[in-house]
Amino acid sequence: MGYSRTRRTEAKGMNVRFILFALSCLIFFVTERSGLSSTTSFTICVALWVTSLLFEYRELKYASPPHRFYFRSVLSYRSVILFGVILYLLSQTFAEASAKIYMSLAVLSLASLGIGTIWGVSLESLPYRGYSYKSPSEIMSKTRSSLSLAFLLITLASINYIAARKDFKIDASFLKASQAGEASRKTVARLEKPIRVGVFFNRESEVLPFIRDYFDGFDKTKLKLEYYDKDFNPTQAEEFRVARNGQIVVLQDEKRQRFEIGDKIEEARRNLRTLDASFLKALLQLTSVPATIYFTSTHGEMLWETGSPVRSMALFEELLRGLNFKSRRLTSLFQDVPAETKIVAIVGPLNGFTEEEIATLSRYLQKGGRLFVALDIDQASEVGVNRSLDELPKFLESLGIRYSTDAVANDQRFVAAARDKSDRTFIFSNVFANHPTVATAGLSPERMTFMSHRTGSFDLAGNSRWLLTPVVKSLAESFRDSNGNFEADANEKRGSYPLIIAAESPEKGRVVVYSDATALSNTLMKVAANQLVALDSMRWLADRTEEAGAVASEEDVLIRQEKSRETLVFYGSIFAMPLLVLFVGAWATRRRSKSAEKGI
Repeated sequence: MGYSRTRRTEAKGMNVRFILFALSCLIFFVTERSGLSSTTSFTICVALWVTSLLFEYRELKYASPPHRFYFRSVLSYRSVILFGVILYLLSQTFAEASAKIYMSLAVLSLASLGIGTIWGVSLESLPYRGYSYKSPSEIMSKTRSSLSLAFLLITLASINYIAARKDFKIDASFLKASQAGEASRKTVARLEKPIRVGVFFNRESEVLPFIRDYFDGFDKTKLKLEYYDKDFNPTQAEEFRVARNGQIVVLQDEKRQRFEIGDKIEEARRNLRTLDASFLKALLQLTSVPATIYFTSTHGEMLWETGSPVRSMALFEELLRGLNFKSRRLTSLFQDVPAETKIVAIVGPLNGFTEEEIATLSRYLQKGGRLFVALDIDQASEVGVNRSLDELPKFLESLGIRYSTDAVANDQRFVAAARDKSDRTFIFSNVFANHPTVATAGLSPERMTFMSHRTGSFDLAGNSRWLLTPVVKSLAESFRDSNGNFEADANEKRGSYPLIIAAESPEKGRVVVYSDATALSNTLMKVAANQLVALDSMRWLADRTEEAGAVASEEDVLIRQEKSRETLVFYGSIFAMPLLVLFVGAWATRRRSKSAEKGI
């Protein structure tokens, strides 16, 4: 009982001394931060500090030899804190006299206060302040660990401070331009005579090396590259009609096409990413005949001027312009299509087509016309559409193409977007046929995936006079979700369903039919395969398959997030990484324990 009472008295005395010291520090901190510092408050703080230190020194003087190391440690951490306070007071004295002295003293003050505080928390957290139980080696271990943490934090704070004071930017967001693409190289290779390219940049421009690297990918016998600085070559600038540096001009006879890159890397970054597309556009406008595409526009179709991202095809129209296609509105199908029409396009109609309009399309195809159709299973009923009165599906059936409005789903491989079952109708596919409409995408099926959202599908008649080719099909485990529950029910057969059909008649009429108009929307045309399939389809319809090929670009594209891949990442972050941390921790602890046993 006597021993227990002594221990409690001992602990109580130690708590009082610690409370006195902590209270004095708190008073000093509060008064300084609030601006209420006065001689009285400072005197109280000093009195409390001195009292607590005298008590600790008295304990040290009369303590037994095994306990003296602990008291020395306590006196040391408190002295370090007080030293930091003294440095702080000195820094305030030199605040106006010398900025360098003030900064040096302030940094040393913060370092001392940080070291002392972390060291003190480590020692004071020991049971009964530890000296009755802990050996000097254990106290030293605590001291080493706390000081290591303190110095680590000081180092990190110093690095952060230096980084903030010496801030500078390293632009690593873009380090290369788009390279010469397949379509551009093919177009250059077909040139009958060399074409001149005037490249106007400042001689010291950071952009010029990227331009040289791009044009190095072409046949030099077909391109006559001329590098000039407008300020040093005014005659050539006048010939190419260049107003400033940072421009590239493609010149053939008296015709020229100019596009802007920018002479400074800051302004050129975005244009460098689409350098190949810009050059190809200029090249085709000089060397090819424009092809006119008439888009029907009186049935609620998707167009390029307006609409939400999933109902606008502005990006598609921009890509077509780059290939020298001219997009026009067709405001009536009650008369024959204009004579200059190369392709008639019907994209995502919401309203039905009449018999008279379908008759116009039939006459057009019988003359060898070209038709591009993209349907949508979400044809809105609230706008007055009666599917039974829509003659367009019946017209396609006359070609041997029956459109199924059941959404194609896949419960194993799909795009994770909404994170619910509806994602199963957001599908992708790399099942491409050997056909010109998918010639470029089919070269790399392991990297190219065509994406569609809530797509229908097709059934093909076996006795059609048209040559029908399913050029894109869904993955093999897909199913038609006839009841809309996103589940593969017993009556919903799994299989690979046609998503895009290419058809050709004996009269050389050609038709491409999409089962999902959304695949041409601004949202999904960011997908590389969607771009390639759409553009190759238009090339095939326009008899320009020799231009087929990818257009190189460094622009950001839509990233496909597969559910299976997302699941792997999820469980990897939830289980794998924590288990790895636990394993490393257990290994380190076991190694430390073995080292301690060897030391004993």
